[in-house]
Amino acid sequence: MKKYFGNFYRPWTLHVYRVAIFVFLLVAIRQQHSWYIAQRAGEAKQLTPVEDVIPFYPNAASLSDWDSGHGGQNVFDAEGKKLGHIIQSSPDADEIYGFSGPTNTLIAFDDTKRILGIEILRSDDTKEHLAEIEHDEAFLQQWNGLDRDEFLAQNDIYAVSGATLTSDAIADGIARRLGGGNRISRFPQEIEISEVTPFLEDAAAFAPVEKRPFLQQVLDGEGTPLGYVSRTSPHADDMIGYQGPTDLLIVLDPDELVIGLAVRNTYDNEPYVKLLTEDEYFFNTFKGFELMQISEIDIVESGIDIVSGATKTSVTVTEGLIHSALEIARTREPVPPKPLIDLRARDIGTIVVVLLGLLIAFTRLKGKRWLRIGFQGVLIVYLGFINADMVSQALLLGWAKSGVAWSVAPGLVFLTLAALIAPIFTGKQVYCTHLCPFGAAQDWLGKRVPWRIAVKGVAEKILNALPVVLLLWCLIITMQHLSFSLVGLEPFDAFVFRVAGWATLAIAIVGLIASLFINRAYCRYGCPTGAMLKFIRFGGSASGRIGTRDYVAAGFALVAIALMVFR
Repeated sequence: MKKYFGNFYRPWTLHVYRVAIFVFLLVAIRQQHSWYIAQRAGEAKQLTPVEDVIPFYPNAASLSDWDSGHGGQNVFDAEGKKLGHIIQSSPDADEIYGFSGPTNTLIAFDDTKRILGIEILRSDDTKEHLAEIEHDEAFLQQWNGLDRDEFLAQNDIYAVSGATLTSDAIADGIARRLGGGNRISRFPQEIEISEVTPFLEDAAAFAPVEKRPFLQQVLDGEGTPLGYVSRTSPHADDMIGYQGPTDLLIVLDPDELVIGLAVRNTYDNEPYVKLLTEDEYFFNTFKGFELMQISEIDIVESGIDIVSGATKTSVTVTEGLIHSALEIARTREPVPPKPLIDLRARDIGTIVVVLLGLLIAFTRLKGKRWLRIGFQGVLIVYLGFINADMVSQALLLGWAKSGVAWSVAPGLVFLTLAALIAPIFTGKQVYCTHLCPFGAAQDWLGKRVPWRIAVKGVAEKILNALPVVLLLWCLIITMQHLSFSLVGLEPFDAFVFRVAGWATLAIAIVGLIASLFINRAYCRYGCPTGAMLKFIRFGGSASGRIGTRDYVAAGFALVAIALMVFR
């Protein structure tokens, strides 16, 4: 069989091996990052020192221990008055990434649960993009004064120019932490009919109330409205009695007057809660009130009877009811669902450019010089300077760690898929030859000088090895989570020169100058992404036999295994 099929068998066998090595490295990076996140998961629960919250709470004197009710810490002044609370977006938002990784933010709330300010604590995204956001005060301040629902109701955000993906990821991460379309509650048990029947004995079903997400209508067996029901969670989840918060059931008549209150669940001290429930006057105090009237009650001036022996519990439950009443009564416009893939104009433009590039690469159009030169201009101006959509190690390894940004950057995902699939199945590095803005810039400059420099001997061997060494360095940086910016190893961010670092700009300038004398100098002797695409490319003179690149790939796999074993 080998006699007849040897020429077919060996190329495909080796190609499968090379692609398998590539996939293994991606899986190893992902697994290593998952382990790293698991080790770091407790960081978000580390207590924040009071000096770190002074910018938001100038009178802050102390912070509480970790409060699992809202997943953060309460902030108090010197007299013990609560000023607000702080939370962090991690670990809830650890799966939301920008250009190359997630960002953990601190969100500070005042005592009315409105945002005082937002601060970036830690980020795995590229340093250059993150620096732009940190320097743009308007971005982090755009949500000041909003409550949770107002934040989630925002469809459009102000994104920092040149750092759009990172901006979107930070906003999405905060939204995820705040619960997205659903409020996060410490009491996940939904209200059941059996809880309502002591107050509305014919209750049989619930129905939603339009524009009142925290209120349900109570219906009898024939669908006739009997009244309404709600609860104080999650609005009062950060109001702590002796040992924790309490979830209170609120039952209203058809005119939305309170007809009954009951403790649903609690983390507070059971003996104190029992004293509360056995007191025949406490809950009757609020009967006959509308929710808006309850929300305006001053607990001191109103003279509400506090249960003897359970003072703190009864005061906390009362404050929770007063605070929750306003949230329940408020009318809200529904938050439109976020599309699975947010296809914007820039994404459509990138997809169109990619399709045109593929059309040129795989048809006779590639022979038309005028079309090739014109399309290179489109790549440089539109894909490079306008959209900044390019495939790089920072992007690929960031996605390998955290997942692919399908919804945030569908156009860039489409470009990346084309860059990877084409060499694997067709043997053509379409991205390098027809879709890379920096490659197009080198091609254009290469026509300006009529003579070339030949690179031979030891110099050629050293330069040929450079992209492979850079690839190995990228692997080590990623799996070890070293504080080294991968963006600085490639020139692509130079198209967004306002956020580009000096290393990026230097590589871009040197690469372009070298291309005047050496055809595609950077592509041949400096690009780790190009070397990676070349490795997974099917075909070529060495495709049917084991060569240096196969031994090098095995070495990469061994390095990855060693980094996982000895982490």
